[in-house]
Amino acid sequence: MGQRTKRWIGVIVLLALMGGVAWWMTQPVPVRVVTLEARPVQMSVVVAGRVAAARETTLASTVTGRVWATPVAEGAAVRAGTPLVVLDSDEWRAAVAQARAQQADARNQLAEAERQAARQRELRQQGYISEAALDAAERAREAARQRVAQADAALRQSRARLDQTTVRAPTDGVVLSRLVEVGDGVTPGKPLVRLALSGPPRIVLDLDERDLSQLAEGKLAAVRVDAWPDARLLARVQRIAAQVDNARGTVQVELALTELPRVQLLPGMTVSAEIVTGEPRPRLLLPLTAVRDGRVATVEQGRVRWRRVETDPARDGALPVRAGVDVGVQVIDPAPNLPEGGRVEVRP
Repeated sequence: MGQRTKRWIGVIVLLALMGGVAWWMTQPVPVRVVTLEARPVQMSVVVAGRVAAARETTLASTVTGRVWATPVAEGAAVRAGTPLVVLDSDEWRAAVAQARAQQADARNQLAEAERQAARQRELRQQGYISEAALDAAERAREAARQRVAQADAALRQSRARLDQTTVRAPTDGVVLSRLVEVGDGVTPGKPLVRLALSGPPRIVLDLDERDLSQLAEGKLAAVRVDAWPDARLLARVQRIAAQVDNARGTVQVELALTELPRVQLLPGMTVSAEIVTGEPRPRLLLPLTAVRDGRVATVEQGRVRWRRVETDPARDGALPVRAGVDVGVQVIDPAPNLPEGGRVEVRP
């Protein structure tokens, strides 16, 4: 076989291969579609937020001192009266001892003043002393009584200061954070411990101010906790903040659970709440897998037409359509890797 013949055979084979590729490329790609139709969708807004304690308080020092002990760890549940932070109390114990000694001395002086006043009264009745001498004895007795009252008050104050060197839980709760460590110096007003007081947890949400007009106190809500994805908690809107956070454009909304949670809710847990805002309305729903980069692939006369769509947050695995497609449109699901105008064949 000559060289010329071989070249012709190669050309024929190449042309055949190119023709086969071209034929293959022009064949329609089989796809599955969903035909959009309106379905009733509950009108609601979905808001992210967090779990908060029923009440939180920050306990501060009322005396000057140095932290001697921190007997309770962060996250621990405590009962009312449990010591949370203990300050060095040597100075205040000494003050109590001094006040007690001054009280004892004042009482001894009062006892002596009362004996002197009684004796002076007897002498006056017998005519041995003047009325002025009796008055002086009685004034001395009253002065001694005042000194006892002052000593009693000083002792109570010293004992109160001593008691304040131990910061205790005012009620049952959970220690959220400890703000000092052993050896730290503290002054009056220095925060020591953040405590979540016992009670049903709250759900605190940051609502976009654009959705504020749809809400009112008493609206029902369903809450899902990221830590417990299978749990669904029922709640109601309890409070809507009176002002907007200018930096974030949000309004704080507080939900109250309508039933005791069956799972453990800790302050700070992330939640998502769907708040019912109105009666169900017909909406077009797109499968999550049909949307890619804000676009869907529709089928028109056997070819792909990409359309940009606007949707609301997903609900039950579907995206409610706001704009971009209409009833009856065929949308490819899942979204294909096909160019605009690519040929497709709809398969059941």
